[in-house]
This record gives sequence, C-alpha cells and structure tokens, in this order.
Amino acid sequence: MPLFAQEGFKGVTTKELAATAGVSEALLYRHFPSKEALYEEVQDHCCQTNSELKELFAALTPSTETLVSLLFFQAKVVVEKINLDSGREEMFPRLMVQSLLHDGVFSRLFVERAAMRYASMMEASLDAARASGDIVITGMPDDLSFWFCHHLFVSMRLHRLPSTQVVPYSVSNDELIEQFLRFMLRAIGMTDAAIQRHCKFKDLNHKASHWVASTNQGMSNGKQ
Repeated sequence: MPLFAQEGFKGVTTKELAATAGVSEALLYRHFPSKEALYEEVQDHCCQTNSELKELFAALTPSTETLVSLLFFQAKVVVEKINLDSGREEMFPRLMVQSLLHDGVFSRLFVERAAMRYASMMEASLDAARASGDIVITGMPDDLSFWFCHHLFVSMRLHRLPSTQVVPYSVSNDELIEQFLRFMLRAIGMTDAAIQRHCKFKDLNHKASHWVASTNQGMSNGKQ
C-alpha cells in the first residue's frame, strides 16, 4: 500500500514490491499473476467499508440531527487528521490522488463501495430535514448536495496531507471545524434557526468522539 500510494501503479516495480514484502519475485507471482492483480487486491482492501462505522451509521435515523452529526463528524476527522483504520486512512488520499491522475479505477471503486452507502443516509436526512422545515427548497438535487459536500471534504483532506500546513488558517482547529460545518449547512439550504438549534458543538464533539472511540475499540477487538 505505501509503495502504490507514494509512487503510483506505474512507478512501482514488482522487484520493489517483492523486496518490501520480504519475498522473492517468484513467490510474489505465485500468489499474484501480475502487478495488476496485486494492485486490484490493494484497491479492494482500501475500499472496504469500516465495519464498526458501518454499524454505527446503520443504526442512525434520518433527521436534521443526523445530517448535522454526520457532516460534523467528517469535518472533525478531516481537520484533525483522525485515523480510523490503523494506517490505511493515512495512505488512502494518496492512493485516490494517484488514481485520479491516471485511470480513475480506484476512485470509482471507492465511490461504488463506500461513498454511495454514506450518500444514502445523507440524502435521507436531507429529505427529513426538508420535511421538518429545517431546510429550504433550493432546487438542488440531494445527490448533488452530497457530492458537493464530499468534494469539499476531499479538498480539505488533500490540503492537510503535508506535515507542514499549506493553508495558513487564521483560526484554531475547533473554530475551523465549526465554520466548515456552518458553511456546508448554509450551502445545502439549512435555515439559520435550524443551524442555531442543532449546532451545539459540545454535544457534537461528544458524539463524534464516541464514534471514533467505538470504531477504534472495535478495530482493536478485531485484531485481538
């Protein structure tokens, strides 16, 4: 994974892959008939939905509260660089960039495997928020609302990949997360009254921290 993430599919040789794995090229080919086959396995592994998060999200009920919580959680994970998958999270955006710069196969696989599941809950919550009067009718299809928010998360994540900060934000991470959330909520048409009612950041932080802890605990138990 680190080799493909740093150098891309074309930049990695089977000799490098074998050396990194501590095996001979002959043994590598015994398990994978080609570099393409090995890369497909890497893609498949990276696009598997985190089972703990999947269970947490499956238990949610579509609502304005759920919509706000999901967006806040994603903003917190991106801004604070929270690792939810023992190293895979760190390499994932680099693999996405390599894919987007070439054939896009890995990126499409991620969209089909993981992003669409998240999209369905967000779209259902958008519908529930609209029905309760918390979101005004903007004329924007719900799937576009999801993807535009997704693109914002991706952009923020890419800008925060380097260890040295790229964008000199003038606020703390906590303030950045709050403003990021408010920006998205206004963009999808949430009313100021609803934002004020649902953006209780102490409660949102507590919930997000619980989701992170539950995910990491589930991963630790799985490894044990």
